[in-house]
Amino acid sequence: MLPPTTPEETPRTTHVLRPHHIAILSVFILVLREPPSPTFNLHIWRVLAREIAETRPPRSFEQLIQTIISGPYEYADENIKMGRGLRNVPKHLYTHDGMSQFFADVIAFVPERDDEAGRSVLAGNYAVERRSYFGLFIRRCYLSFFKLSWRGSIKLLADYKNWVEGKETGYNLRPTDRDGGLLLVPTLSDEQNQAQMDPYERYENAVKVGDVHSAIENLRRFFDQQFSQTDESGLTQHALLNLARLHYSLGEFQAAGSAAEEALKLARNANDALTALHCNKHRLIPASSSPGSNISATVKPNTPPLEVLYEVQKGIATGDSLRAAFRRLYQSIGCGDASYADSTEAKWARHAAQATLWTYAGVESLAQTHENIVIAFTGAGDDDSRLNALRAKARRMVRQGNCGGALMVLLDPETWRGLTLRQYGFWASDVWKALFETAKRRRQESLISDVLIPRRPGHAPLPQALAHRMDFPHKHNEVVAEKIARRLMDDKEYAQALTHILDALWSSEYRGTWTYHRLAVVQLAEVSTEFGMAARGRRIIEGCLPQILNGDDIEIRAYACHTLARCIIAESWSQDDPKAKPPPAKQVAALEEAIPFLQVAETDYNQIGVYTERLHVIYTLSVVHHNIALGLQAMVADGDETMVTPDTSVEWGTDRAALEAKAKQMMNERDRMAEMYMEVDKMRKEVSSMGADEELKAVLDTVVKVGAAINRVPP
Repeated sequence: MLPPTTPEETPRTTHVLRPHHIAILSVFILVLREPPSPTFNLHIWRVLAREIAETRPPRSFEQLIQTIISGPYEYADENIKMGRGLRNVPKHLYTHDGMSQFFADVIAFVPERDDEAGRSVLAGNYAVERRSYFGLFIRRCYLSFFKLSWRGSIKLLADYKNWVEGKETGYNLRPTDRDGGLLLVPTLSDEQNQAQMDPYERYENAVKVGDVHSAIENLRRFFDQQFSQTDESGLTQHALLNLARLHYSLGEFQAAGSAAEEALKLARNANDALTALHCNKHRLIPASSSPGSNISATVKPNTPPLEVLYEVQKGIATGDSLRAAFRRLYQSIGCGDASYADSTEAKWARHAAQATLWTYAGVESLAQTHENIVIAFTGAGDDDSRLNALRAKARRMVRQGNCGGALMVLLDPETWRGLTLRQYGFWASDVWKALFETAKRRRQESLISDVLIPRRPGHAPLPQALAHRMDFPHKHNEVVAEKIARRLMDDKEYAQALTHILDALWSSEYRGTWTYHRLAVVQLAEVSTEFGMAARGRRIIEGCLPQILNGDDIEIRAYACHTLARCIIAESWSQDDPKAKPPPAKQVAALEEAIPFLQVAETDYNQIGVYTERLHVIYTLSVVHHNIALGLQAMVADGDETMVTPDTSVEWGTDRAALEAKAKQMMNERDRMAEMYMEVDKMRKEVSSMGADEELKAVLDTVVKVGAAINRVPP
């Protein structure tokens, strides 16, 4: 006695003969009667295998022909012959006799019986085994045609003729619609209501456009269908799990938790361990006051890799360290290697997670490598991994001052095509933030207040873990601490800013977010300079200067170089007596040592379009050159013969002509910096007063049109 089959193993008991099935059978006849060359024959069988699988909507008649004849170019003659043969087939099938003879010719390639060992008998003209993938398809189509009544045959002929002409007919017929005289010999399975995928397809479409009521209703209709011969399908827990995921994606966390709890109970009662694991992972995390306390310590057997990977997001959002996040990531990789059903989607999700973690860790080169892997091997659609990789790439471009490149990445149709309404919210926010950050750097206050703020996209629902972020003190969020410190430093409240800087240093060092740690180090050095500890500030910056100078974030590099130059200049005054002016030669040496860092800062600020900070650097350069010239002139007057400048081995006391020439050169550089200051200040005023141009309006209109297309509402 055979064991009972599960709902997933239950085969489809009904079959409706569609027009494209006849076209596929015509390809069988042409290939089996006159087999082409092996390479072209392999191409045709691959196309037939994909069409029979029906994993995608069937191709039209012309599309099927184009796919068949698009084989290897070295067999152009066979391609043309096959295309001509397929186009000549329909005219022989527009009559009942022609269609009947067609199916008789097709079934002739399949044996009618098996031998004693159960193998198909391939004698005579038989070319396809009865129980093979293609043999089962041919026999199924033949039996479906054999069961048709005269009325059913007339409808099939009419539908096939219209389909060949390019009309979509013959696909609105359901298996249970055939009891109205279309079948000559209806069976018991033809009269039963079998489960259909249409409600679930409508459910997914409703989720994409944000229609919650329609999504819930179609989800209920799908799981209310009869999936097996028993009265109880045993899939109620799957319905509740999908409902929990729907509420979760919409930010309705309490409803998601309730549905997940109920689904967990049903899954345990049904001994469905895998569904129980999914339900357990989708329950809400409890509020806590310590980072990392919500992350489970062990991974149970058969845990889905994506569920383990979700722990990485929860850990980052709740203030856990990157070390624990990487440990969870490796556990997810191990679960994927141990699972026979590890999906390709999970692999790209792990690459996207690694890119995010390496970005937090300050290793941009590895982050870009993982992002490029995800982008290269995924296509357009609602894949979160691809969208996150493209968003991270665009954000990095904005940070580097390349707003145009970031918009090209985000506005590429391959980026936004197929997004859901939830994903559209994140995508639209990134487009707006790219424009906002650029305008903020340029101090375009009128553009921000009059154009960007009124057209800001609505907020997308926060992920589940992020909704609990504010349950933790600010000291666990170095980003918040650094922003508060920056605001206090701008207001000259350095004592209060120091507290937040130390919080940011503690949090970033504990978590391993070295990108934010370097920024906090530079802020601490700036505060140290204001407190008269320039030497200490210089040593602090030089400790992480190699990682800053590689240019992963040129805004931080410009800020660090400007601060380091200030520390070097201030250090020359504070080493001995703060009130006493240092010797001219020592002052000149310190000023010349600061010039390269100021030049790097000026170049970086120019690249990212921060005009105000660039003016500060240019002004400092002008003052530095002026003071170097004054120091050199003082050295000429004093006849100093002991000091040696960093950029030359000439003792100024032995070569007064070189000393005077150097002083004159510094004066010229001072004047050039003054002229540059006037030009940049003029440019700053022009840019700050600019409004929205046609290009910016076109970008914002594109965002609106994409949203209207996703909602299927005319703009």
